[in-house]
Amino acid sequence: MKKLRVATVGLVVLASLSIAAQDMAKPDVQKTSPARHAKTLRISGKVSEDGTRFVEETSQKTWLITNLEMLKGYEGQQVALRGRTGPETNTIQVLSIRGQVTYTANSGDSAFRR
Repeated sequence: MKKLRVATVGLVVLASLSIAAQDMAKPDVQKTSPARHAKTLRISGKVSEDGTRFVEETSQKTWLITNLEMLKGYEGQQVALRGRTGPETNTIQVLSIRGQVTYTANSGDSAFRR
């Protein structure tokens, strides 16, 4: 009976040591992957005149654009964009961009007739 207890305790210790060794061998994914912390946003606002900054419409937060080539031709315009933000900085990498469409009412439309 005593041998059975000693064997059981030995097995438990051996199993816990092997599990601890496996955890230590794995690389920490959160420390090695910077893209893991990036957050994708959909925001609308205005591109600065020089095309290096973006001012969000609702909160007036200013973002520094990391890939300027995506905003060529949109300088000074209202746009909606989707981008990946930096973890602690006010930078944004633009993934897609859409120019804002403005709608005007025409009094001759059927929606205004009674």
